[in-house]
Amino acid sequence: MEENEMKRRSNGEGTIFKRSDGRWTGQVTLDMGNEQYKRKTVYGKTQKEVKEKLEQLRMECRQGRVIETSDMPLEEWLHIWITNYKPNLKITTRESYEGYIVTHIKGSELGKIPLNKLKTTDLQTFYNAKLNGTYKNQKQKLSSTTVRYINIIIKSALKQAVNNRMINENVCNAVVLPKKNKVEIVPLTREEVIRFLDVAKEDRLYALYLLEMMTGLRHGEILGLKWENVDFETGKIHVVHNLYRINNTDENAATKHKLVLLTPKTETSKRSIPVNSFMIAELLKHKEKQDMEKAFYAGDYKDLGMVFSRPNGDYISPREFLRQYQKLLAKAGLERKRFHDLRHTVASLLINANENPKVIQQLLGHSTISTTLDIYAHVMGETMNKSIDTLYNQLELDNE
Repeated sequence: MEENEMKRRSNGEGTIFKRSDGRWTGQVTLDMGNEQYKRKTVYGKTQKEVKEKLEQLRMECRQGRVIETSDMPLEEWLHIWITNYKPNLKITTRESYEGYIVTHIKGSELGKIPLNKLKTTDLQTFYNAKLNGTYKNQKQKLSSTTVRYINIIIKSALKQAVNNRMINENVCNAVVLPKKNKVEIVPLTREEVIRFLDVAKEDRLYALYLLEMMTGLRHGEILGLKWENVDFETGKIHVVHNLYRINNTDENAATKHKLVLLTPKTETSKRSIPVNSFMIAELLKHKEKQDMEKAFYAGDYKDLGMVFSRPNGDYISPREFLRQYQKLLAKAGLERKRFHDLRHTVASLLINANENPKVIQQLLGHSTISTTLDIYAHVMGETMNKSIDTLYNQLELDNE
């Protein structure tokens, strides 16, 4: 008998067969007593794994512990999961999860499928359609990053459902996900940085752009910097906050969103960064100008202690700031670039200067050195070529 040929046995023994995708499936009819029978299905990467799962089911049946799977729709379970099982999520992560659920799952055919009827093929079909832009009323294709993020949410929710004995297994485990998008990093050249900073000198936030080119801070980190986090004596900046734009839960509020300071998502994002005497002097100049604005606005000044603020002392909206940044790029005759590209520029300049990757990781606040090496692999490859040339020149070798 071929290994992928269905092997039929009597009730209670189970059926095991290999699928076209290489995975194994096992099915068994269990005697629940009182002349009631239930057909159960399990999946695995190997025949042995499926056999073990079937045996586990039979044992649970004998002990009266067979799972009564839930027919709750996926979208309903996602709401319960994020409300009851993820109350401690960072507010920005929670809003992100909720946004993806509402935008892509709630009201969709996938969202209406009962948990105990949900199959890997349902998810695979859904993801493929989203990637190809062929899903109902979809205006554009989703990136592989977005699809992978949706799967992270569903997979986590289904893991909890398995733990709750609402379903037998997590069908996300067998989904074939698209490869991560490789975002091409095009940093500014040294000459472009100089052009940009020359134009930025006329801007009231010149010190911000200068500090960015000295530190590579994320835009939320630099907009969330407070004067109490700047140590002028030791020449260090302590990154302990991020400025976020979140939903306003106050129904009587004039705006739907509000700006808040939150702690960074990871411990490695909390860091102390050294700055030189030149940068300290520029920050002090910036503070003098800010003090003049404070005197001008007097009682109307909103003193939040921010290093970079609006003229009245209030938080700078990230959206407002990024629009102004694009205007400065255009004024300098440069193409549109994300603010994050300035961060990449800092890293690239340091790599080209043969700085230790570990130092770059700590400066940028990456969680691991592998993150730094992965993002800047192409830049390091160019530097490696230069290193080989340097080695060659030092050895003074000649072809005979």
